[in-house]
Amino acid sequence: MKRLEDIVKQNREDFDSEVPSDLLWNSIQANLQKKQNKTSWKPYVAAASIMLFISFTWIIANHKLNSNVEYSSTDLPVEVKEAQVQFTSLIEIKRNELNQYRNTNPELVKDFEFQLLELQKNYTQLLPQLKDDNKKDIILQAVIENLQMQVEVLNQQINIISQLKQHKNNETDEIVPL
Repeated sequence: MKRLEDIVKQNREDFDSEVPSDLLWNSIQANLQKKQNKTSWKPYVAAASIMLFISFTWIIANHKLNSNVEYSSTDLPVEVKEAQVQFTSLIEIKRNELNQYRNTNPELVKDFEFQLLELQKNYTQLLPQLKDDNKKDIILQAVIENLQMQVEVLNQQINIISQLKQHKNNETDEIVPL
């Protein structure tokens, strides 16, 4: 290696006097551009692969979590089934009654539905906990109380809307045309 370096140093002037042809430089430049174009897509492929991996991992994990939360109605204790039958029909009647006011008070009905949705979320979260025999009585009571609260909230909501309607009717009765 040392000998090659010595030869290059001794003949430096001879090497520097020669200039490569334009054809050679154009060929080198074309090859460099081809290499640059070929490597530019690799980061995008890597990023897309990572995103696919993350997406599939999230889908699989989310599916496993949701499958663990399900609670079959056949697994419910008799007390819960009886309460469901009793309160579900009552809740449905009250919801239908509340929906009659949807056209006159859409925002209010929307707020009321949000409140009921929160109670229903709590109810569905309580059901899987009934499997725990140590807390079964407490959870059973909480489930029944949740159903009772749903009916009470619906009754209060219907009363509020009825009072608003009555108040509007009283205002129109007080206005006497001349």
